[in-house]
Amino acid sequence: MISPTELQAAVQKAQPIFEKIQRFYQKLPSTACNCEKPGSCCAFLPEMTLMEALQWFQVMHQTPETERVKLLRKFVEFYLTNPIRHMGCPFLSKGHCGIYEFRTFACRAYGLWSDKMGQARTQESRDGKQILVEMWQRYGIDMKPDKIVAEMDYCDQVTCQSGANITDEQLMVILEEIYLLDQALADLQTKFENEYYSDFSYLMASLALGTKKAVLGKFAVIKQLCQEGTDSRLSNLLAQIKLDRIFPAD
Repeated sequence: MISPTELQAAVQKAQPIFEKIQRFYQKLPSTACNCEKPGSCCAFLPEMTLMEALQWFQVMHQTPETERVKLLRKFVEFYLTNPIRHMGCPFLSKGHCGIYEFRTFACRAYGLWSDKMGQARTQESRDGKQILVEMWQRYGIDMKPDKIVAEMDYCDQVTCQSGANITDEQLMVILEEIYLLDQALADLQTKFENEYYSDFSYLMASLALGTKKAVLGKFAVIKQLCQEGTDSRLSNLLAQIKLDRIFPAD
């Protein structure tokens, strides 16, 4: 598993790479969305590379302590209640991204993929959620369809503000370039992908509660939400979170 000390050391090593990521981001066209519900596409956390996760960790570390506590609890709550509750990205504030400069490639590319590719990726996500539902059923927890936060249809309201539209092939090249940057910390990359499934909320919950408590806690929270509709177990777990377990004292 990844320890807080290991993560903090990795952030320091990754500083030069963060600059490279930003340069790759600049290859994407600036966009505008004509959606009448800004932020609705941020219902779920994006899959991200290790370096992007380290950027997010650094952003949290640089956030004032009171806000950092709120963010950490939001990430842990997102992990513990997904896919039953519609939490939305913890960085989302009043329909706007609170870390726009550091949003991931997946966030930036959303709406830029062709309709065919975008719909295919959306269906993959829906299929993945169905697999999770079936997994929960094997543990005796029946998630009713109306209780699960559904994947929204792929957005067709995004337009490029500068330059020509980018192709799927061009997007894949940029994504691969960003992904290859993780090789600088290959051992940590393997852990993030294989042990945390590239899920930032799971990483934060594991750091905040310990991996065993995070996993068992999620099982208990989902069970209570599905069977009783109450969240006392969730409240109890969130109350146990201590900032200094992850971040050194300011």
